[in-house]
Amino acid sequence: MSRHRGALDTNVFLLLLVGLANREAIARHRRLSAYSAESFELLCRLLAGFDEIVVTPGCLAETTNLLDSDKGSRVRCYQVLKELIRSGDELSEKHVPATKVVKQKPFMWLGFTDASYVELAGQGVPVITADFKLYQQVAARSDRSINFAALSLSHGA
Repeated sequence: MSRHRGALDTNVFLLLLVGLANREAIARHRRLSAYSAESFELLCRLLAGFDEIVVTPGCLAETTNLLDSDKGSRVRCYQVLKELIRSGDELSEKHVPATKVVKQKPFMWLGFTDASYVELAGQGVPVITADFKLYQQVAARSDRSINFAALSLSHGA
């Protein structure tokens, strides 16, 4: 039986990690100023519909770099990330070869990490993103992709 997978882009994955580590830290994290604890709860409800969360190596690298923005929650966030990776059940890392990423036309204006999500969407993996430029590209390839920024606004989160 196939698993219902959904990919998270960097900012949405950062929200997930910080929220799992400490919901109160969401308000303190400068890279999460557009979100609240309610946004995190909305994301959790959304993710309940998936068996597996997919991230790329680029997303993991970017996210861990962004964790430095809040030194107070960084260690706990790293622990949560380590637990998610070790579990192997809920989170999986999907490598997209660089040769495929750079063939994506959006690579030139989205960059490497986001273009890797365009490739994933092309493989049928819906992408959850708060980046509208990325959302336009992934929605054209997987109509199950989600604009998290618009969704959280419509839910008042």
